[in-house]
Amino acid sequence: MHKFFNKNSLPLWLSFLLPIIIMGTYFGIRGMMPFGNSSILTVDLGQQYVDMFALYRNTLLHHTSTFFYSFSNALGGDMFGLWTYYLMSPLNLILLFFKPTNLPIGILILTLLKYGLTGLSMAYSLKKLKWQHGWLLTSFGVIYALMGWMISYELNLLWLDAAILLPLIILGLEYLFNMKRVWPYIISLTALFIINYYMAYMVTIFLVIYTIWRLTWETGSLKDILKQSGLFISSSLISTLLAAITLLPTAYALTQGKGQYMTEKIGNWLEYNPLLFFSKFFVGSFNFEQMPSGQPNIFIGSLGLITAMLFFTDKRPKVITKVLTLLITLFLFASMFLAPLDLFWHGFQFPVWYPYRFSFIWSFWLLWLGAYTFKPETIQQKKQIITMLTTFIVVFIIVAFTLTKTNFMTWPQVLIGSAFYLITCCLIIAPRFKYWSWLVLLLVITETATNVAWTLNNFSYLTKSEYQTNVAATTSALTTLPKTNNTFYRIGQTYERTKGDAFMQDYFGGSAFSSSFAKKTSDFMGYIGNPDGDNYAVYANGTLLTDNLLNFKYYLDAKNHFSTIAGAPANMLISQRPDLRKMQALKQTLDVSTYQNNNVIGLGFAASQAATNLKFQLNNPIRNQELLWNKLSNNTKKLFTVQNFDHVTGTNTTVPTTITGAYITRKKVLGTTSLTLYFTPKTNDSYYLTLGSSLVPDNATITLNGQTIHTNDSFRHTIVINVAANAKNQQQQLKITLKKATLWLQNVSLYKLNNTRLAQETATLQQNTLKITKFNQRTISGKITTTAQKSLIMTSIPQSKGWHAYVDNKKAKTVTIANMFLAIKTSPGKHTLKLVYTPPYLIIGTIITITTIFMIGLYYVLLRYYQKIKSQK
Repeated sequence: MHKFFNKNSLPLWLSFLLPIIIMGTYFGIRGMMPFGNSSILTVDLGQQYVDMFALYRNTLLHHTSTFFYSFSNALGGDMFGLWTYYLMSPLNLILLFFKPTNLPIGILILTLLKYGLTGLSMAYSLKKLKWQHGWLLTSFGVIYALMGWMISYELNLLWLDAAILLPLIILGLEYLFNMKRVWPYIISLTALFIINYYMAYMVTIFLVIYTIWRLTWETGSLKDILKQSGLFISSSLISTLLAAITLLPTAYALTQGKGQYMTEKIGNWLEYNPLLFFSKFFVGSFNFEQMPSGQPNIFIGSLGLITAMLFFTDKRPKVITKVLTLLITLFLFASMFLAPLDLFWHGFQFPVWYPYRFSFIWSFWLLWLGAYTFKPETIQQKKQIITMLTTFIVVFIIVAFTLTKTNFMTWPQVLIGSAFYLITCCLIIAPRFKYWSWLVLLLVITETATNVAWTLNNFSYLTKSEYQTNVAATTSALTTLPKTNNTFYRIGQTYERTKGDAFMQDYFGGSAFSSSFAKKTSDFMGYIGNPDGDNYAVYANGTLLTDNLLNFKYYLDAKNHFSTIAGAPANMLISQRPDLRKMQALKQTLDVSTYQNNNVIGLGFAASQAATNLKFQLNNPIRNQELLWNKLSNNTKKLFTVQNFDHVTGTNTTVPTTITGAYITRKKVLGTTSLTLYFTPKTNDSYYLTLGSSLVPDNATITLNGQTIHTNDSFRHTIVINVAANAKNQQQQLKITLKKATLWLQNVSLYKLNNTRLAQETATLQQNTLKITKFNQRTISGKITTTAQKSLIMTSIPQSKGWHAYVDNKKAKTVTIANMFLAIKTSPGKHTLKLVYTPPYLIIGTIITITTIFMIGLYYVLLRYYQKIKSQK
């Protein structure tokens, strides 16, 4: 025990504990759970990652098959790529001890642990290299743990493991060059490949740069340099092969989603004025506006900056090393304002929010140079002092000159940051005394803590009640649903906390949001009138037809239109479904009404093979729904008919003679401009309104009979909205109020669904459904009878290369319907069906990884055998 807790290990322990204490104190002061009524959840951490962490718990504790595939991933999707981006950190195991309502507490603890490990990683690496010792070791650890990138992007917990592992990877690389020990490098790099391939890509680029730089240190022959280069390449290749079990399936998953959105054109090469970069060295140089687009977060404290500059005045490095150091520094600097280089670092896709995600590498680079250079016993000479002061003057002038051009800098920040810098200069220049290194550490703690508070005070966080109220309301509603085995159904909602509610609550839904989201699912949702994006889809605008077809058997509806309680479902409406009243009403909870749709067809059913040749039209969702339905049921009868509005009135605008496609323009600048459309249902059937993407909430407010029609914040294709049901002879008033001077009434059309005919045709399809005998999220078995007219086994499972079908115990070829769903052609008769999902390239990746491990083991066995024989001679 004394080996780990002694005077020599104390600096390492402090490098671990001080970041935790500083951040924990701040979180406590902000009243974050468990310290108060706030939470650590903000932006993506509250809107995406917390749902992923709930999924993590559900998978490990309840159903491990979700690791490979999940029907909670929109209509269903591969999960392997999602896990390798979001959830592979072993530190996430902490979250298993926290139920969904208390997950923010677990996330806070996890965040603190990652801060501590980041500081420890840097300090440990510097200690092993004997570059620093004592309290300066702790100082560099604290600076690295609390650098600007860590503070600004702490909500992106999945990236922080890269900051933890980077010093260990570089330490392993140093071992590789100095002592020919390869395993510290291979193990740490393999770990990063597995934990987060995205950040590993950035680190790999830096490793190539660092190796070239490091080789300039060598004084050996060209043969020695080539040998070291070969050792680096072979060790890196071994890491890649060891991680093939995750890298290969993930690479395929990316080709189905994010990889299809590669940036093909670059706009302005210069992303911002490079002079704004220097303001980011000061405390608190970050705010919310910097999240979607801004400058890189490069704060590393005054000690980090000064010691990095001193590298160029150090006598030890060779001239060629200093020249290359300057070139690398300039390259990293240019990468943070030149678009092509920025694009290269981000895998050839510009990031959506959180720009310059690789900037932690810049901060590490400077701190690494500083830690190598600075020795407490060295008294700075005149040229070092001039360098420090000249740099300060130049940077101060630049920052003062550009102050009004930044949205994150103020004069107090400039003055306080300058004071920290000058005090640090004085300490570095001053003669050493007994408590000198303690004073340096105290200054580092003060400056980094100031940056923490100044930066994070610009953030707003989700309150405890906002989070827990909604999670508890949905959980309570889900408990009212019947629990049966070997049954598959989906659940829809008229409200959402996030697009990942199905992940959080562990049910099969129609919405999801992730960086590895399948493009075909997003496209399909757009085609049938639901909001979609490059990384999400939302099943918020379904019709009775799509409900039946996609097996949405239950619906959770916000009980009220408005609530005074933050987080209540009534305050998170994203759609309205009057036709839910046509379904069977189930139990009601305090906040949610639950409905059961008895007309769902099921996960699989016999359908016409005519469906194999259908094509959708863009921005024509009603036609697409009807076309898909008719192809499956092999008929040509219309289910939807266009309806005319009774009459139209306008305020402060001219009323167009034709609604859809018209433009309405404000007459008086200060007057409210609106268009009111009236219609009276002639039957109790369901009525649906289509809206083009020009009618997003930013452009117009739409009300129905005085109540706001809730839609997704943005939608890029025409959506469908249910505006009436069971409203025969009841006049409906639809009002569109402009928020801008002009509005395009894109695809504004009204349709009536023939409910009776839909019910009849649904009943016909229900006659030949798949009777499930076994179900989990990777294996589905069942029995089905097909007919001569309906010999296609149709499913509402999104098609994927990973699905393998077996009909009557024989491998069967699958086909894709509507560029979306899995189906199998069969002959008429009774059949058994088995569907099995295995992530594409998982088996190949596993074989490569296992073979690599075996070959490594064989090599060491043979090496030991050879050495034993050699010693006996």
